[in-house]
Amino acid sequence: MSVLPKDNLSPDTPRDSHQAQELSEAPLKALGKEAREFKLGNLNLNGRVFLAPMAGYTDTAFRRLARRHGAAMVVTEMVSSRALFGTGVEKSRELMEFTEPERPVGVQLFGGDPQIMGDAAKKVMDEVHPDVIDINFGCPVGKILKCDAGAAVLKEPQRAGWIVEAMVKATEGKVPITVKTRAGYDAMDNAVFELLEAVENAGASALAIHARTRNQMFEGKANWDIITQVKKKARIPVIGNGDVKTAEDAYHLFKQTNCDGIMIGRGSMGSPWIFEEINHYLETGKPMKPPSLKFRVGVALEQLKCSIEVKGERMGLLEMRKHLSHYLKGFEGAKDIRQKLLTTNDADWVVKTLGEIHQSLSEEDILIATSSPAAV
Repeated sequence: MSVLPKDNLSPDTPRDSHQAQELSEAPLKALGKEAREFKLGNLNLNGRVFLAPMAGYTDTAFRRLARRHGAAMVVTEMVSSRALFGTGVEKSRELMEFTEPERPVGVQLFGGDPQIMGDAAKKVMDEVHPDVIDINFGCPVGKILKCDAGAAVLKEPQRAGWIVEAMVKATEGKVPITVKTRAGYDAMDNAVFELLEAVENAGASALAIHARTRNQMFEGKANWDIITQVKKKARIPVIGNGDVKTAEDAYHLFKQTNCDGIMIGRGSMGSPWIFEEINHYLETGKPMKPPSLKFRVGVALEQLKCSIEVKGERMGLLEMRKHLSHYLKGFEGAKDIRQKLLTTNDADWVVKTLGEIHQSLSEEDILIATSSPAAV
């Protein structure tokens, strides 16, 4: 069986089309921030760039890679607080499972009832022992909004404070409670500022803001100005999120908003090494060379094997497809085999084929900085 011929592989992907400009001074130093110093409540983190929770994407296989390639913290897919006490408890436990190399790791909960969210936080702390418990006040999906959860809380910001207060009380301050929300519900109004005040007073350790409204979903341009305004008012760390796809984007977000940290979601799909690229750029002012195709395929193969190991061949391959579609963006010159890789149900064939592709590519430098202390 033939594998992708080297001559047909284009190394160009949208994310690598622009090389970051080399700076005369390390960005974080210039901005007066310590690169490897970030505190969440009683938790000291070794970095300022985090993996955002993404339903259907940030499973244990992807989280392990993100941590290894420089993410200072990772967060699980969102878990229903009600499901922890109902028929969905087994699925919820699966979503919350993590391995020690993933630490520091947060478990994200969603729900709209303060009492249930408090009970869920206590249960998660006692049974799973995460480093952080995060609250989803930003999900724009209809079925979550119908539960008065996710971004629906922006219509009643004070309720966010009640939920945080219940969770802080239930966990007795033993684990930081953090919040992730959006710039607004239908519009960028005062709701996010009211929510900030409510969760600060209730004891939240940090606030992450996706700089789009619920109405925008994931479309349009993120409005970083809202992060700037929230940061000016905040007494707790503010983490910016939205439209960070390169190391240079991260630099501009820090510079424009003065945020304390950055959370990356879709920008990490198919490129978990983006955290290493950002760390290197922020700490040195020098861009890293784009990773080779050989390296990309190797990382994809590693994630696939881990996914199959954890979830079994069928589900492991099925849930890996959406990741593979991102990893294989540079393979446009071999559409037939790319299409088969993304549609076949034969896990052994995919593992074998990716392995052969990896072997067939020329040996190139591993273009990931190895000096970073963030590597696990």
